[in-house]
Amino acid sequence: MSLSENPSAPVSLNAPAAFARRSASLAYLDMLLVVIVAVPALSLGAPALGYTVGAVAWILQRLVSVAVDSKLENEPDLRRRLGLGVASSMLRVWVLACTILAVGVAGSRPDGLTAALVVFGAFSCYFLVSAVTHRQRKRMSA
Repeated sequence: MSLSENPSAPVSLNAPAAFARRSASLAYLDMLLVVIVAVPALSLGAPALGYTVGAVAWILQRLVSVAVDSKLENEPDLRRRLGLGVASSMLRVWVLACTILAVGVAGSRPDGLTAALVVFGAFSCYFLVSAVTHRQRKRMSA
């Protein structure tokens, strides 16, 4: 039932604050899942080198991403902000790809595959959370 259907329904003035708390708790879900899934994955026989390198690479690039995004929020020039944001994103992709290749060459193919699967799983979670929070943010602002 919407507010237009029931005008006497209470309106929550804390809705934006509640959304911000939920968004903040979801923001790092990908890194949390990488750490939690490590125990069952390694106990089921996933290559330790591949999982460890993939997990560390993902977590480090996400922490760098958070730091860069917070610095870019203070950039007044929109073109510069956009250019630096795109360059940062592309650099992180290349670093992850080179890390996967390096662990595949230094270790074995299963190590490289495991690192790639860790990065793919973490990115999928990150992408889903980003899409959901973006959609909810648009609803809150409308």
